[in-house]
Amino acid sequence: PQEYFPADLHSGVRAACDRAMSRLRDLGAELREVSLPHTRYAVPAYYVVNPAEAAANLARFDGVRYGQRRIGPEGDIRALYRATRGQGFGREVQRRILVGTFVLSAGYAEQYYHRAQAVRRRIIADFDAVFASGVDLLFTPTTPTPAFRAGEKTADPVTMYLADVFVCPASLAGIPAMSLPIGRDGGLPLGGQLMARSTDESTMIAVAAALESVIDATAEVRA
Repeated sequence: PQEYFPADLHSGVRAACDRAMSRLRDLGAELREVSLPHTRYAVPAYYVVNPAEAAANLARFDGVRYGQRRIGPEGDIRALYRATRGQGFGREVQRRILVGTFVLSAGYAEQYYHRAQAVRRRIIADFDAVFASGVDLLFTPTTPTPAFRAGEKTADPVTMYLADVFVCPASLAGIPAMSLPIGRDGGLPLGGQLMARSTDESTMIAVAAALESVIDATAEVRA
């Protein structure tokens, strides 16, 4: 998809993807460029829909029936909830629960959640149209840059979320996707992503296995 290969894509990522696509051609694949125009809105839509779903699903983990119970110092039910959720969920989970609760609240659901779901439907329609045109699989980078150091970006959630720009669309569309190593740039691993139409994991896994058999994932792409 052309939206996954912008002009400012990291040069190492581009080189690794070009090499992987060359190997796919050698294996007999026919490659052509397609367009998924609404995937550019995937990150903001995903980080509305996903926290909303997380907030709804995790609301049950109150320490009464679900979740590890933590008794608060005051000994009342609200203290129980605070202690259980405060100790049982990490900071990112807590952040998503708070965001999800906000976007589902009265007065904001229409402004945020319903609009994000409308974007989601357009993204699904984009994928449906591409697969209906005869495309079996989609190949993209997994991330726009090589791997960064663990913990390097955790202080900036927005930067972390933007690293998901190429993987959010598949989650929103509800289609199978997988990442596989396709090389290194300066010793840092690079990934390629395969996406398939719904329920066609078998084709995706078979192509991934074939690609892994002909590509050296430890080789430098710009040696």
